[in-house]
Amino acid sequence: MSNNAAPHARFISNNMIPLYHAGEAWKKIIVASLSSKILRSILILLLFFIYCEVIHYIVVLLQCTWPSVTHETYSSLEETPDLKVLVIADTHLLGFRHGHWFDKLRREWQMRQAFQTSMLIHKPDVVFVLGDLLDEGKWCGDEEFNYHVTRFKSMFAVPEGTELHVVSGNHDEGFHEMITEHKHQRFERAFDSPSVRMVDIQGNTFVLINSMAMEGDHCTMCVQAERKVKEISYELALRQKCEKHKDDSCKSVRKPYSRPIILQHFPMYRKSDSQCNTEDSAPADEKDIPFQPRYDSLDQRSSKLLFSSLEPRLVISAHTHHGCYIVHSNNIPEWSVSSFSWRNRNNPTLLMLRVNSVNHTAFQCFLPKESTVINIYILAGVLAGISLLWPSISYKYRPKIC
Repeated sequence: MSNNAAPHARFISNNMIPLYHAGEAWKKIIVASLSSKILRSILILLLFFIYCEVIHYIVVLLQCTWPSVTHETYSSLEETPDLKVLVIADTHLLGFRHGHWFDKLRREWQMRQAFQTSMLIHKPDVVFVLGDLLDEGKWCGDEEFNYHVTRFKSMFAVPEGTELHVVSGNHDEGFHEMITEHKHQRFERAFDSPSVRMVDIQGNTFVLINSMAMEGDHCTMCVQAERKVKEISYELALRQKCEKHKDDSCKSVRKPYSRPIILQHFPMYRKSDSQCNTEDSAPADEKDIPFQPRYDSLDQRSSKLLFSSLEPRLVISAHTHHGCYIVHSNNIPEWSVSSFSWRNRNNPTLLMLRVNSVNHTAFQCFLPKESTVINIYILAGVLAGISLLWPSISYKYRPKIC
């Protein structure tokens, strides 16, 4: 019995050898195919990641252009080049109290990419940041504050030839009742940003104001701020007089007169956002909510003081996280700039202005929508999933079983 079984066993064993080799070959093909599909899916996700986090910012921001000023507007000032001004606000760099670490990482990356891409593409002459640079500046100690300041200056570094100026917001020092002399002084030192200052750039005059210093309650900070407003008012009146005729009082005048542009965190007094109709204005259910003076806007007294003392041609503000364009009853226009952080909006913006000593034009530049980026990532996930199911090895390479 054993003698008859031996040849049969040898026959089975000999015939199993090709099947064994074919099985091993199939395993290698399957592993290679699966590896190829995984690598293909990873490549798809990587390409979409590069697009969403780098290229998409370029594509969107290339659609923004500097507004033009007609030749007739500044025909008498042809030797003075137009000033390109970029304005952002409410960056709210997250601290250690609010927000998840990934939320912090994501928002800072978005803002860095958007800002640095704007610097590369649009090359502004000056950048203004209108307050609430930090989210927790009003709470943090000196060491934490300095850490956030360093982060801000790294994220919003400007190239050589571009000036950067900031004003304080209520999250940087606190609302008026929260501000201490120490908090006020450390922000001023960190950003070279006193409560009120006048900046002259290429024949254009800008007045930067700390909104919390316009409380009008005779606090030391408020008294100093209003005194500075009066000094600037006197200086501007003297410049204007000396444009017409010079006398001995004009010897100290070094700058030409230009109606100033006010930049501040709070909007001028208005009852609500009901008149705001820009694309990034407040949602319809929020527009009629009454503003609380000194918290949502300046009060009437401070607004009238600034209007009458400085006679601005334009006011640019922030604070509400929504955009707005209105013309006040005295025919002075005001732009409110929406938040630059995706944590506060799906569609952040920046304001691009072309300015000369007589006129200005403005253009709202919209940054990438976060909803669009999320949809692109969803598409990437779907394509990567389909890629795993799609054949990757041709039939002609499949092994034959002998």
